[in-house]
Amino acid sequence: MKKLLALLVIAACGGKPPPPVEVATLPTDGNAHTAKPAVAPEAKNDPWTGRTDLISAPPAAAPAALQLPPTESFKLANGLQVFVVKNDRLPTVSFELALHAGRQQEPRARLGVSEATADMLVKGTRKHDAVGLARAIEFVGGTIGADATFEATLVQCSVLSRNKNICLDLLPEMITQATFPDDELGKIKQNMIAGVRGRLDNAGELASVHVQNLLWGPDHVRGWINSESSIGAIKRDELVTWAKTWYVPNNAILVVSGDLDTKMIKSEVERAFGSWKKSELPPNPSFKEPSLSGIRIRLVDKPGQTQTHIRVAQFGIRHDDPRFFETLVWNYALGGGDFSSRLMKVVRVKGGKTYGASSAFDRNLDKGSFVAQTYTRNTEAVATTKLILGEVATMAKEGPSEEEVRAAIANIAGGYALRFQSANDFGAALIGAELHNFGTEYLTNYPLAVGKVDQAAAKKAAAELLDPKDYVIVMVGDAKDLEPQLKKEGWRYEKVAFTDAITEEAAAAPVPTDAKSLAHARQAIAEAIAAKGGKAKLAGIKSLHMTATGVTTIQSQSLPVEIEREFVLPDKMRIDATIAKQLKVIVAVDGLKGWEITPDQKTNKSALVDLTGNDMAAAQFEAWREVELILVKASEPAAKLAPQADTVIDGKPHTVVQLASPFGTLAVTLFIDKKTKLVSRMSYSDQGQTETDDFSDYREVQGVKIAYKRVSSTPGRNTSLTIDKVEIDGKVAPDLFKKPAAP
Repeated sequence: MKKLLALLVIAACGGKPPPPVEVATLPTDGNAHTAKPAVAPEAKNDPWTGRTDLISAPPAAAPAALQLPPTESFKLANGLQVFVVKNDRLPTVSFELALHAGRQQEPRARLGVSEATADMLVKGTRKHDAVGLARAIEFVGGTIGADATFEATLVQCSVLSRNKNICLDLLPEMITQATFPDDELGKIKQNMIAGVRGRLDNAGELASVHVQNLLWGPDHVRGWINSESSIGAIKRDELVTWAKTWYVPNNAILVVSGDLDTKMIKSEVERAFGSWKKSELPPNPSFKEPSLSGIRIRLVDKPGQTQTHIRVAQFGIRHDDPRFFETLVWNYALGGGDFSSRLMKVVRVKGGKTYGASSAFDRNLDKGSFVAQTYTRNTEAVATTKLILGEVATMAKEGPSEEEVRAAIANIAGGYALRFQSANDFGAALIGAELHNFGTEYLTNYPLAVGKVDQAAAKKAAAELLDPKDYVIVMVGDAKDLEPQLKKEGWRYEKVAFTDAITEEAAAAPVPTDAKSLAHARQAIAEAIAAKGGKAKLAGIKSLHMTATGVTTIQSQSLPVEIEREFVLPDKMRIDATIAKQLKVIVAVDGLKGWEITPDQKTNKSALVDLTGNDMAAAQFEAWREVELILVKASEPAAKLAPQADTVIDGKPHTVVQLASPFGTLAVTLFIDKKTKLVSRMSYSDQGQTETDDFSDYREVQGVKIAYKRVSSTPGRNTSLTIDKVEIDGKVAPDLFKKPAAP
């Protein structure tokens, strides 16, 4: 059916962005691993050079503690930790809620669920739809939004002080009453998929995700990269489960900052968030840290790319590591200090290789990554990479100079207070500190901690953390230009296409297939067969005829569809599909032979062709997985069943069983409602894409329960059908599956 609908789309197909979200970051955080080196102004003759009558700049002031506004904290009975920061410089109030739920909690089979869940919070609640939420906040000139990061989900609302009740109403409503409407989820997924596709046109972003994947590998969450397939597989019930699991008050921090009455705010927060129910949290997933041994290079071939984006990476440092502030200093000297850094000087000024270079390390509770980056002409790629490696090795051996340490301290500590200009700034910084269990003292004493770093300590930290022998390199550029250079240097490398999936698709982790769990799976299949009509009835079906009407939606364009399906057991199938009441596709399979009639875009006529190779296999698989008949296949003694972890769909618990098919590695996963015992979902993955079919509105037809509502989803496409007619063992035209002489 996926191929059939794709053909229909080929034949037939000839908002407003979300408000910005204040993402909680810790002071001095930068845009890690992004290809945005600054561009220096062109050098000009300086008429002031050599003058002796000019006033010299004063020496940098000694680092001083930051004076924070008055801050209070309290905890509600449900476990919500609240911080109140009074700052009346502006008549505004900001509410920032952080939940310990981000990318690091996602299972590999559900990549993107934290981002999708956060994005959906502004798309509808029990009281407001997406438009209603937008109007409510825009009416008072405020902002509201949500976002998910690696470590947390952040929800923010800012308004004028007199309108703070709007935030006090909307924030808890979004967290506890979000409805996650399917139509809005489709739009969110399309936006996320557009981001994945846009990555293919952004060599810098492509290099950044590849280097994380290469560094951390396939078994660590940091190495998992979203794909069209992983995003397309996200389902509404998974968002509901994610929110129910992680969006609880004992897993959250609320910071209220701005012009407010500190005497009133506690009772106001209690009124707004007090009914939010606490819940037991699952343990955070843990991952074995991979090891580095030697040098690994990945060449990402992007034909036509005239510049090569380069990333050199190794493991970084935890934010609570006692060497953190020393690392801030030596990294500023190496590549974090823009035009004063060594990488910028050697690559741009001395080497003339590129516009700029930089280095950064993650600020997370786990050690994260250290990445040096640049981009240059293809012909200079290897030479530029060697310059970067040389500077990293020199820093590891010699550390920063006294002068570099003084400059780093002056800039980092001196610019620290400038980061706090608004209520949002204080709130975001406090959120970041509390997420890492640092407390307000961390914010106050940050400049002092930087000022205590000396040259010896910075040198020691650089020597301990930088490894000039073990690292990974990623180059994104045109392989025809890069491979000769790599081979000349004798550098061994792996080559991948820029369009290749970065993370191999993963199914949900299976439950170990021991005798007990396998018996449970077979029992679930037996109960599903009984609920559907009994094995004797299902196994006795000789033919099945259905007609259905509905709508298929591709990239926000919806078109009417009519489907007619005929099955004759054991191996005959024909599907006739009409789109927009004028374009028709027919696919027919008769044993080992098949044919199809499809529209020809060039001639505007229909073409009749034989099904061969992968097309024939796809059609046979479509016939094999027919939901009305697949339970019988799953009940056969030779059926290969793999029990999966139970799941929840639309609030209903389901038993999940995977059934291997006779078509290579293809397998079908069946989701069986534990109460009704009926199949409510079936999914499979093929060539990096997951197709999911949902079934509902079961009705009895000639003793067999048939699902009259069916929704089929793949990345970028959604088809909703309603069955109009079902006939079991009816009369079948003798030439129905015979290949016609002409279209």
